[in-house]
Amino acid sequence: MARALISVSEDGFTYLTLNGATSRYSDTGQAMTYLGDYARETATQVPVTIDDGKQEVEVVLDETGKIAPAASASSAPPTPPEEPTAPPEESTSSAAAAAPNEDTSADGATTASAMGAESADPSQPQNSPQKDDAEAGAGEEYPLGTRFSGPAAPSAPTVKRTQVKRSQVHKRSAQTRPQQLKKITVPGLVLIGIVILMIGAFVIPNIVPAGSRDSPQTIESEEQINPASELSVEKTDDVVPGFDNSPRWETKIPQDASVTASDRGVLVVDGDKLQVLDSDTGKTRYSGKTSEAPTFAVDTIIDGKPALLWQAGDTAKALIDGEDEPQSYELPEKARITSAGTSVLVKSGNKLSTFGTDGLVDVPTPASGSTPMAIENDELFSSDWNGPVKAKNIETGDERSIKLEAPADELQIIKWVSAGHGKAITLWGEQGASTNSGHRIQLVVHSLEDGSILSTVTTTTDIVGEMSWVRGQGGKRAYIGPYLFDLESGLLLMDTSSKDIHLSEPRGTIVPCTVDNDDSCLLAGKHAYRTDTNLLALTDDGNTAIVDGTDSTIRAYDKKSETSDK
Repeated sequence: MARALISVSEDGFTYLTLNGATSRYSDTGQAMTYLGDYARETATQVPVTIDDGKQEVEVVLDETGKIAPAASASSAPPTPPEEPTAPPEESTSSAAAAAPNEDTSADGATTASAMGAESADPSQPQNSPQKDDAEAGAGEEYPLGTRFSGPAAPSAPTVKRTQVKRSQVHKRSAQTRPQQLKKITVPGLVLIGIVILMIGAFVIPNIVPAGSRDSPQTIESEEQINPASELSVEKTDDVVPGFDNSPRWETKIPQDASVTASDRGVLVVDGDKLQVLDSDTGKTRYSGKTSEAPTFAVDTIIDGKPALLWQAGDTAKALIDGEDEPQSYELPEKARITSAGTSVLVKSGNKLSTFGTDGLVDVPTPASGSTPMAIENDELFSSDWNGPVKAKNIETGDERSIKLEAPADELQIIKWVSAGHGKAITLWGEQGASTNSGHRIQLVVHSLEDGSILSTVTTTTDIVGEMSWVRGQGGKRAYIGPYLFDLESGLLLMDTSSKDIHLSEPRGTIVPCTVDNDDSCLLAGKHAYRTDTNLLALTDDGNTAIVDGTDSTIRAYDKKSETSDK
């Protein structure tokens, strides 16, 4: 006779363990509903232990699914769990919090510091609570069922007596190892994305024609990887693979300065001094003072204009292209900043806003039970657990609904990973497994334009269940676990696990990585080049590489011409 354990964790969610598998539910009632269905389907009694952290209660579900007190049951009813809170969001920074974890970073600026600590993986995930910190910082989280809740939990599942094949536990660490740099990356000065935790299981994907360019891409297993994943590890004499070795410009910086580079500028912070260098020339665009070290920096769009935005404490500043002085913003109390979209979303309690040229602009709140995820092209993207995604114009109020195409009829969303930059990233599977149970699942990249599938990867929860989606500087690449994607097309580029290569935040189309015994490398195309180069950014549409040298000098290198490549 199967015995079930229901426990309420500190995160406010209810966890059900049955037959060796653990699933997460929004409350105890939903878990009991599932067990009632299970008892009826299997025609067996199910003893249940309910533990809320303060006391345990024993009950029994009979063959009809009805509840009867167990002989050893406590006379006191279980204390109802506190209202659950939404999972941390992928690209959030708190004005009152310490710098977010670098790995969960995404689309924008990359920072190097002379401090000397290793950055953590974006699973800050990037999703396990560790990654979450990079997104959520110390800000408040939104209770489930309120206007700012995480995706509402699905209705009670129907019980299927399906035998699930458990895959061998993956050997990769739950966190990818970042590239070791001469100057260590400052965790907060990066772009981050948005992460929403859920559950996972096994499924076979829909098979699509391989010949059509517009067809979704399906990778059937880690053993049958995309041919593009056939990568090699090589040495290089180039400072940056594919770029000239003579710099176009160079600028000396203080030895202990931290550096963040992007298309919009190179942010250099030395104590209370802050300056922004022009990415094209290396000359100073702006210099000023800062009361404390910035914890967040990102390329963004403000009222249609490109800008470099950084946050220091409860203040944010944005240097808009063409301006000599930055616009200053006072952030709300306990503000969390999300850069999952091309515009920055600010969350404070039950209030949303974004950055405008004249100050913060209020953003309409989404429907109750939905999670606000990203802003881009003047639209706020939000969704409940199962979708559809809602895109609401923050100026006109017009709203459109985007139904995500299912990879197979019997599948449902078991985890929201991220949304933004025109893509939604989700995990799909059957009911009954947790995100770290080892079951096969579908990693799916959808278009936020029409909800169509751009690519799917059959993988396991051991590989990606607790990982976060890491967008890189320049919006060209993103990865989760060992899977590297083209962020513009949504297609899988390669699975790096075959060479034991661990990815870090991409810089344009080049990805810092480690290989073998934590040797530093740069992944360019199908080749991982061993090098100690601290690549900060690729700018000018990938034609310029900005590097932080060991001699405290920032240098910019031009891409090699086709003639020099021959």
